[in-house]
Amino acid sequence: MTDCTTRHRTATGRNGSLLVLVVLTGAALTAAGPEPKYKAPRTEYGQPDFRGVWNFSSDVPLERSSAFADKKLFTREELAQQRAVKGKAADARAKFAPVEDVGVAWLDYAAQIENLRTSLIAYPENGRLPKLVDGVRRLPGLEEFVAALADAKFVVAEALAALGAPPPAGGGKKDGHQDFSLSERCLADGASPPFVPVFNANFVQVIQSKDHVALLTEPLHHARIVPLDGRPHLGENLRSWSGDSRGRWEGDTLVIETSNFNNRTRSFAGAGTSRDKVVTERFTRVSANALEYEATIMDPKTFQDKIVLSLPMAKVDARLYESACHEGNYSLPNTLSGARKEEQEAMKTKQ
Repeated sequence: MTDCTTRHRTATGRNGSLLVLVVLTGAALTAAGPEPKYKAPRTEYGQPDFRGVWNFSSDVPLERSSAFADKKLFTREELAQQRAVKGKAADARAKFAPVEDVGVAWLDYAAQIENLRTSLIAYPENGRLPKLVDGVRRLPGLEEFVAALADAKFVVAEALAALGAPPPAGGGKKDGHQDFSLSERCLADGASPPFVPVFNANFVQVIQSKDHVALLTEPLHHARIVPLDGRPHLGENLRSWSGDSRGRWEGDTLVIETSNFNNRTRSFAGAGTSRDKVVTERFTRVSANALEYEATIMDPKTFQDKIVLSLPMAKVDARLYESACHEGNYSLPNTLSGARKEEQEAMKTKQ
């Protein structure tokens, strides 16, 4: 597999640890709701102040497991079991880095706010993705991958094969750069909305001015600059990887609507394409150290119903550092030249 040299670091202001400080909130934010009579601080422009770095790591799976049926909340013991499964999968992920034994110490997937929900999907009510439109395909998602990796009888290649995904290394043709994934080519790596927790880099920095909000994420130095002045979306023919965002205030809630995606990425959870997707995000600060994030995904060309995600974000004393992808990295040309060498050797063997 191509070595995408990513040197992303997030450090706390106190001790430079790779792990951010846990935000102590007691009960689950999504169950307890906002602090009573909490009033969000204001910027110099009179708007709710969201400035700073927010962590959206989560122990909660995207979809509710069939084992929990209509159960909407975990017990703390069940949540601990979910955390253990994810940790086991993270350990198995180390097999993806044969060149550099980095282990999993640099991963930052630990939840910063307790959330007892059994799924990040709040709608449909069953906590599962809605049915796909006829003819639409879905690639295996993170949850299926985590479950497969957590199964001790699987090795990584077997886990991927069981899910119908390509092997992590050595498989598939290598005839050109197009044969590598978008993340291996540093073109896209989870920058498109909505925010969904993954194994690493679950941070967003919010920068505010009077008529714009910027959402900065790493890797790939991605910044969504969102106008708040009521201007219309770009024309239908102007499309991009992360879409075109427009924002507004509804009371103390920041609402951002994003459309105009291109068709080069998946719509959501590995299904369809993003071209007709519209994402409406809602950010509401509910305490000094937490905000509630909600995202509604509408894509009638991919899903037969809308999808609503809900999760807490924790304010952390942290900085985002540049994630360097393929800077001085020779993996792509080396992999391609290696494939040509293998072909030459195979031809010699046949002669």
